[in-house]
Amino acid sequence: MSNLSSQVCEWLEQGYITKEQANRLYCALSPRPSAASWRTLFSTILLWLGTFSFVSGVIFFFAYNWQSLGRFAKFALIEVAILLTISLFVWLYYRAACRVSAAYPYKSSLLGVTTANAMLFGASILVGGLLALVGQTYQTGADPWQLFALWAIVILPFAWVARFDALWLLIAGLLNLSLGLFFDTFSHFWGDFWDEQALLFTFVIFNLVIYYTFVFLDRKATGSWHAPLVEYACSMFAMGCFTWLITWLIFDDVSEHHGFYTGVMCGYFAHLVIGFFIFRYRLPRIYPLALGGFSLIAVVGALWVKLMFEDNEPIGGFLFIGLYIILASTGLSLWLRKLNRLFNTQPAQLLNQAIMGEAHGQK
Repeated sequence: MSNLSSQVCEWLEQGYITKEQANRLYCALSPRPSAASWRTLFSTILLWLGTFSFVSGVIFFFAYNWQSLGRFAKFALIEVAILLTISLFVWLYYRAACRVSAAYPYKSSLLGVTTANAMLFGASILVGGLLALVGQTYQTGADPWQLFALWAIVILPFAWVARFDALWLLIAGLLNLSLGLFFDTFSHFWGDFWDEQALLFTFVIFNLVIYYTFVFLDRKATGSWHAPLVEYACSMFAMGCFTWLITWLIFDDVSEHHGFYTGVMCGYFAHLVIGFFIFRYRLPRIYPLALGGFSLIAVVGALWVKLMFEDNEPIGGFLFIGLYIILASTGLSLWLRKLNRLFNTQPAQLLNQAIMGEAHGQK
């Protein structure tokens, strides 16, 4: 559908069709959503609002009645809520599985069961409340990073069973939070060896590992490891930290940590080059190429700022940097648009070649 829409846009730009004809073609290619589509959308929104309301209600009930509730009443309430949500997940999942197996006998996996996944996501949030309740009731003396790390480990089987990208995203967020709290707790132990710059680099490596793990697992087992939310969030967070770190090092005095500065710079440009070849030729994807391109524009812009304003203040410095950002962003956007059209036309060309090959083979 996107290929046909872009083709109509090209015909309009080249003058082959008029605006009225283009509007009619767009209306034919993009039909209005039906009443069933609207009902599905609103039911999904209400489902997730109800799930978050239920989980929030349980947690706020504890907070409001903390003094009046006994120890066993607190544990019984939250454990019953967890068992209820898990039971609803199992029932809804297998009911949907039976319907899918009856309608599609050859479908071997059931992914994206919205109602069941919402119940399991609610149970995962309540597990964190249970762990916090244990720590608060028995005063275990555990550090905050241990709570979030244990929370991520406990709900890992939930994400493994459901293969739900929101659960994987929750685990990735908990692990990042646990990692940050861990280095903050033991900052006195690391001393000058592990400062904020090294922490940023640790976040970069950690999130890139998560991102590439899901990318290559999704390629080997298509559908089973499809987690676009995790890929988008981890790649954006990693490149954001990487860009921030490189910009920081550009304006910082690197005489004391010259080896760290050189290693980070080499790692940054090596990641850009390797990522370009992977997502341009091996796994064609626009989003990582856009992240790398705009990150490089920001880094080069920071380098220009340092070179132009470090010793003197040229009058046209801001104008030059502004023009650079505008021209570089425009050029990158045009290149990404061209790549997007190329990536969208390649599958259609391969399909046509396969059909023609089968036709010649039958002849």
